[in-house]
Amino acid sequence: MFSTPVLLSSLLLSLSFIPAIPAWPSGAPASVCHTMLPGHGKEPQPLADSPYLVQVSSSYLKQDERIKVTLSSKTDKPFKGFIVKAVEVPSNNIIGTFTLQEDGDDNSAAQYLACTHPQSSITHTSNVEKLGQTVEWSPPDQFTGSVVMVATFVKDGYTYWVNVTSETVQTGQKSQGLPLPRIPN
Repeated sequence: MFSTPVLLSSLLLSLSFIPAIPAWPSGAPASVCHTMLPGHGKEPQPLADSPYLVQVSSSYLKQDERIKVTLSSKTDKPFKGFIVKAVEVPSNNIIGTFTLQEDGDDNSAAQYLACTHPQSSITHTSNVEKLGQTVEWSPPDQFTGSVVMVATFVKDGYTYWVNVTSETVQTGQKSQGLPLPRIPN
């Protein structure tokens, strides 16, 4: 029979060969903003197999408007972590500002992440399972052009999808107050 110290030494030696997985249970760090890779030690899952969606409330908005951005599951499979950003098409520069909804029940599950500027991204606050997260996004002043929301969803330590995108959103000029038409007498 083996002695306790020999068994303990064998166990510790075998555990030392398990690869370390950098996990971010309280949210992604700014260092992953550009690659969107969570660094979990395994390749991402194929995008075509993603059980998750990034949806926008409108495909067009004016500079002084906001849209809702919803991260959700197609099949009621929860996710534990996420990061979402908006990028300008075709430059892929991070653009705009996210806002946590004041009346949202899921606000405690999300926090701001300053990728390139304050509130330029949103990430999770804990690794508790989630079925969805809704936030708002607004373009910068004077911006007109195309934008896409880009997200990473983490199902568990080794299962994640990177660069899940929304439909393209077109941003146009600010709302202009038009003169009222004259009504003839």
